[in-house]
Amino acid sequence: MGKKQLAGIIAAAGLGVLVVGYGAAFAFAGDKIPGDTTVLGIPVGGMSEGDAKAKLEAGLKDRLAQPMPLKAGQSKFEVQPADAGLSLNLDATVDAAGAGRSLAPGHIWQALTGGDAVDPVVTADDAKLKAAVDKLATQVNRSATEGSITFKEATPVQHAPAEGLQLDNAKAADALVAAYPAGDTPADLPVNVTRPQAGTDAMDKALKDFAEPAMSGPVRLTVGDKSAELQPKEFGPALTVTVKDGNATPALNTKMLEPLFQERFKTLETLPKDATVQIVGTTPKVVPAVDGMVVDRAKVGPAILAVLPKPPGERRAAVGLTHTKAKLTTEAAAALGIKEVMGEFTTSFPHAPYRNVNIGTAAAKINGTLVKPGDTFSLNKIVGERTKENGFTEGNIISGGKFVLDLGGGVSQSATTTFNAAFFAGLKDVEHKAHSVYISRYPIGREATVAWPAVDMKFRNDSGHGVLVQTIFKASTPGSAGSITVKIWGTKVWDITAGQSGKRNPRAPKVVYNPDPKCRPQAPTPGFDITVYRYFAKNGVRQKTESFITKYNAADDIRCGPKPGTTPPPPGTSTPPGVNKPTRPPN
Repeated sequence: MGKKQLAGIIAAAGLGVLVVGYGAAFAFAGDKIPGDTTVLGIPVGGMSEGDAKAKLEAGLKDRLAQPMPLKAGQSKFEVQPADAGLSLNLDATVDAAGAGRSLAPGHIWQALTGGDAVDPVVTADDAKLKAAVDKLATQVNRSATEGSITFKEATPVQHAPAEGLQLDNAKAADALVAAYPAGDTPADLPVNVTRPQAGTDAMDKALKDFAEPAMSGPVRLTVGDKSAELQPKEFGPALTVTVKDGNATPALNTKMLEPLFQERFKTLETLPKDATVQIVGTTPKVVPAVDGMVVDRAKVGPAILAVLPKPPGERRAAVGLTHTKAKLTTEAAAALGIKEVMGEFTTSFPHAPYRNVNIGTAAAKINGTLVKPGDTFSLNKIVGERTKENGFTEGNIISGGKFVLDLGGGVSQSATTTFNAAFFAGLKDVEHKAHSVYISRYPIGREATVAWPAVDMKFRNDSGHGVLVQTIFKASTPGSAGSITVKIWGTKVWDITAGQSGKRNPRAPKVVYNPDPKCRPQAPTPGFDITVYRYFAKNGVRQKTESFITKYNAADDIRCGPKPGTTPPPPGTSTPPGVNKPTRPPN
């Protein structure tokens, strides 16, 4: 055999080995992902495409919908991936990891020996991503704040300057994509930082030169020979000192001090009085407005600031008065059109001293109430909380279907009478609630209870003119009933009549025995439903009808003492003879 033939045989044999080795490497690598490959810390090396997808899907399941933690400076934020339109492209991520068959020797070598951390491929909805970034900017962006000094009563409190942040919206979109899926560590947001202009030295100087002297003593404001004094702990909370460019700039919030001004300036100024309307005899009369002379609020702030740096003994400033017109002028009151009775109603009540106090007090507070066009009358707002300090005493109210004593019992008589006057005046019913049980001296289905502060009686003046509420109260005596009349004055728009349905859905009271020594007997009252109608007419022709349903609960027959046939109470707790006879307590 010649040398050339032998060389050929050897070469062919070598090539066969190489081909066999290459085929074995290709068969072993197949479509495997390079051995050291990870995606977000999840190892997928050596896996097929399908296995890698399954492992990533399971491993990232909880992270894909988690809020993404972010931070800018020392502040932390969150963005929901769905709000930013972010989702993981699993197929593209596995492809990027190197899955898939290839005859290229480099690919086979990489599959057998290589691999690295691979970033996930994220898909973003551009419109949602932009909206999420814009919303994030409203949370992140803040201007640099200069140093300031505020006052807790008369004690200065320093507030250090703070840097400002401005989100870089264009780069923030990329940062959100890079931060998805969420990790445990907040991702940094791209921000521009702005720095305040004042330093610590300027703050210390402002404290020494202005803040401390400002609290050194009272400020006295004078008008002629009259004066009013303001203490540092009173005006301090309204004072702020801003430190910028090395300068201290004080500002005084005079709106915050207005209640203090009103109280202290009483001796310095004469307040204007609004015009009003009063009933003189049987005729409405306009009481003219009175203009006032009040401390000029535009000048009082600068006057106070000017004397704050001065030492005690020199902290005095003159303030001027300014002519101030009444809010409701005489001409405006005359134009309200209050000229006739629109509606009126009267209710009577049996004698009880608490009724005279509570109904009379409420009537006095309601009397003379002026309701401008479009405004709403609120009995609770006008009468106020039912307290002893406000002129009320204890009386019977209904609570849980029982009559009990409480402050203001009887005020509902004033509410019912006012409600009916407004009803017949044709004014809009805004809020009313009937008593839970029927009280026979009130018009059936057409009455109102009140309780501070939740249960109110309101009507709106939708007449197009002003409305004046007049009350006429007659106290009861042991031998005669009392009464309250409410008249609504204005310009009559409607002729109002009332109607009602029959009673329906009857509810029978129960018999209840109460052995409690403090028991109060109560006569039974059936419950029922009834519909009330309000008919609106002009020139004898009905224009519209309103209706509302009133539902009354049954009032139980409460008998004091043990139920017949039961064991009597222990000695000392027995009920006096005769208390078993139920009587209707006064209400």
